[in-house]
Amino acid sequence: MKHPYQDSALPMAARVRDLLERMTVEEKVGQLRGQMIFNPGEEPRDYSAGHVRSLSHFAHYKGTRRTASECAALNNADLMKSIEAHRLGIPVLINEEALHGAQWGDATCFPQAIALAAMWDEPLMAQVCTAIARELKAVNIHQVFAPVINISRDSRWGRAQESYGEDVYLTCRMALAYVKALEGMNIITSPKHFVDNYAEGGRDSNASHSSWRILREVFLEPFRVCIQEGGARSLMAAYNSIDGVPCSCSQVLLTDLLRDEWKFTGFVVSDYGGIEGVCSAHHLAVDKADALAQSFLAGLDVELPNSDLTLLALVQDGRVPLAALDAATARVLQAKFELGLFDQPYVDEPQADVVVRCAAHRALAREAARKAMVLLKNHDGVLPLRQDLRAIGVFGPAADTVNLGDYSGPYGGWGGGGVSPLAGLRAMVAPGTALRVCAPGEDLAEVARACEVALYFATIREEEGSDRSNLDLPRIKAQEAGVTDAAHAIIVEKRRQDLILGDQVAEIRQIAATGTKVVAVLLAGSAVTMAAWIDEVAAVLLPWYGGEEGGTAIAEVLFGACNPGGKLPITFPKNVGQSPLYYSYKPSGRAYHYNDNDGKPLFPFGFGLSYATFEYSNLVITPERTDGKGPVTVRMEVRNSSAVAGDEVVQLYIHDEVASVAVPVKELRGFARVSLVAGEQQTVTFTLQPHDLALWNREMRRVVENGTFEIMVGSSSEDIRLRGRLTVAG
Repeated sequence: MKHPYQDSALPMAARVRDLLERMTVEEKVGQLRGQMIFNPGEEPRDYSAGHVRSLSHFAHYKGTRRTASECAALNNADLMKSIEAHRLGIPVLINEEALHGAQWGDATCFPQAIALAAMWDEPLMAQVCTAIARELKAVNIHQVFAPVINISRDSRWGRAQESYGEDVYLTCRMALAYVKALEGMNIITSPKHFVDNYAEGGRDSNASHSSWRILREVFLEPFRVCIQEGGARSLMAAYNSIDGVPCSCSQVLLTDLLRDEWKFTGFVVSDYGGIEGVCSAHHLAVDKADALAQSFLAGLDVELPNSDLTLLALVQDGRVPLAALDAATARVLQAKFELGLFDQPYVDEPQADVVVRCAAHRALAREAARKAMVLLKNHDGVLPLRQDLRAIGVFGPAADTVNLGDYSGPYGGWGGGGVSPLAGLRAMVAPGTALRVCAPGEDLAEVARACEVALYFATIREEEGSDRSNLDLPRIKAQEAGVTDAAHAIIVEKRRQDLILGDQVAEIRQIAATGTKVVAVLLAGSAVTMAAWIDEVAAVLLPWYGGEEGGTAIAEVLFGACNPGGKLPITFPKNVGQSPLYYSYKPSGRAYHYNDNDGKPLFPFGFGLSYATFEYSNLVITPERTDGKGPVTVRMEVRNSSAVAGDEVVQLYIHDEVASVAVPVKELRGFARVSLVAGEQQTVTFTLQPHDLALWNREMRRVVENGTFEIMVGSSSEDIRLRGRLTVAG
């Protein structure tokens, strides 16, 4: 006999209510517990835990590789056992990471998140995220802890690469594409980390000192957009404190703002160990039970990665009301019903091998890597490289590595192969051109003199837990590498086998001193300072961490088979002392800068060169006067004025000329990536909605004020080509 909760024809709310009424307190607590199995098959599995890290995530531990269908089988089997082990047949919710590709097995590895933002291409971003969703779905993943939507305004933060950069609008658009794609395929997204999870000096998880005005204007907005416009059904609380209270136990954040104001109906998960941190790191609790009680009552639902029966004891002794337990459990059950786990819990295992890392997805990864490429310098048109070059020198620690960035592949490393820059060059180079690869121990100058162009592939060390106080290319001492050759010391980074050279700056300068033209290629995820060498190189190309097809895309751009069109989603400072540095700053009261530089960036937000040139004309704003309650259209013409095809990212900025509170000198409010053949002209149109013109006034209400807005359109935040004015008179 079927119970009502087992009847798929009934309304979901009725099914949730019926199941909740049949559950014991112990079973309800189980739905709010997590488990992460580090060694599948060797560690005991607690099937009463309602959330589990995908077994396929750790299935490659100790070097064992598994196919996509084998990963699907692991998750199917775990799901079946969880249902069988529960007297009411409640399925487990399987979670995973998917920052720039599904983080298990040999799933397609797309360019890192910061690189996806550098595409400035919403339709392509949506395609990439749809492919990620298909691969997650194929192996039965139900929830992902992504995207990372923290606004990254300090490149010293080691996780800047995981973000979409410094700008609120760009981050919102990229995040919305991600969330809509995954939620649209019924995969729960958990945008993170809520909120403002790095502080002065770019230090991860340090206390935030942002005012509530700055939180509202900057750091909270992407989360609001993901929830209210994207439909995100979960959220991950950050480790840090806000206004003296850890995010994990902040009622202001998790209940007052999230549920009461934003009407969020999903469930909140802790960052890994975040609840314990309320006690051990922040010292707001006397023990773990106290920390859990504070967090749960504040609005946090699920403790990750592993949780015990502490919550059960808290309910039994009355420290957590049964009504609060029921509300949290109902939110999790609602998600499981929405996912279809009670009705069709399993996936077709053989089909996973058809979907995962298919030819179409690898081609999409290659296209994304091409679109993410940012050309920062190109003196005398050294790029693209001529096809008749006699010899090209290949130098640097990243030349023959597949640099993927943080959160790439399963535990034990991504094993799908991928294309290194050197492999890409070998496939692209003309038959008559020799690639002269400088091996460790060789004389760089001697090799460089034998070449017409030297390509130097540089990289940096950054990741979660690796914030840095220096933005120069890293220098590693020989003794740290365990070798004796200081000039060519190479270390192997323990987690991802990324090669890092001993003194990259010295090598670039040594090669440049030979007179051979140097092209620096930076495999990085955040800003690099270049004062010591940029004037000595002919070109600088930034492919970021380009994913598994990054090497192919690099070679295509270097040889002109592809024209770079990416733009910076972060500002590059001249030196680390300028950090944090971002384009949308508020005015200074006296406009002083440092006494040793002009305060301007090395490369501004939105910057990126092309092999083509573009002209802007005919700005039209309709209407030029508005009551602030309807849309405003901004239209202009963009023409490719060169002899080669290329992409241009047209950027729309606004500035409220006189406001009731200080506002940024300019703010991005629209962008469009257009592809134009030589001589082609295209009309580009943006629509400004009332929300785009609004500000948080002195009473902290979001309003559109009367006044005049300067409308700016250009090729970067500093390269404004067209200006106009819009009057609001409500």
